[in-house]
Amino acid sequence: MNSILSAASVSTQAVINKPVVGDILCGSYGYEASIARFFKVLKVTNASVVIAQLDANNVYERGGMDWTSTPILDSVVGDELIKRFKPCGDSYFVKLSSYCTLYKWNGKTVQCY
Repeated sequence: MNSILSAASVSTQAVINKPVVGDILCGSYGYEASIARFFKVLKVTNASVVIAQLDANNVYERGGMDWTSTPILDSVVGDELIKRFKPCGDSYFVKLSSYCTLYKWNGKTVQCY
């Protein structure tokens, strides 16, 4: 009996709630910090999204090292990027970089430090 599974025998998980134009994505990054980044979905294909970074409204507390962040929905500040999306529970995620993964934003302010 062979205990090694071939790639063909492993089923791939489907994305249940696929991205739609207008979705807001959020991720955080930082070494000994948590800095929020927001992106807007501009276009969707079968396996990829075109996204652009949004400016953020940061409200600073206690001397500037703690703040809350929310996206400014009509303020694109970055170039368009094409990224693949993958399933995550009943939604999806986008790997922005080796240090930042984007998930669909829940609409709440993000605590940063």
